[in-house]
Amino acid sequence: MTITKHAALLLTTLVVLTGLLNAQTSRTIKTQVPFEFVANGESMPAGECTIAVAVNGRTLLSISSGERHAYVLPISDASPNARKKTALVFHQYGDQYFLAGIKRENGSGYQLAASTVERELQARNVTWQVFTLLASAK
Repeated sequence: MTITKHAALLLTTLVVLTGLLNAQTSRTIKTQVPFEFVANGESMPAGECTIAVAVNGRTLLSISSGERHAYVLPISDASPNARKKTALVFHQYGDQYFLAGIKRENGSGYQLAASTVERELQARNVTWQVFTLLASAK
């Protein structure tokens, strides 16, 4: 074999292995969100929300709702109390909702950093509550 053929074979092998790795470490979470919300500072419309979880050395959440899209580098959040269903966790301040985390049925999950607007609401001591919305994971 020539060097070009070796390089092509190596490149093909790397592409296939990368695809297999991503297939093994990616998961999708879907749910209908009945309200507008903020994810990583991005306003997201009500409707079907899809969250793709990709782990390639570091976890990345790709959040889509309607035509809007946000990427988030979450903080891993493991809980000893495993949930029966996957759920999205929102912080609700009046009629404003902020995606704050994801709880997985296996006890793992993710926390999202508060946006600038949410931090301002917290600084003003605005009353808030936790709103949990069940989701399906594939």
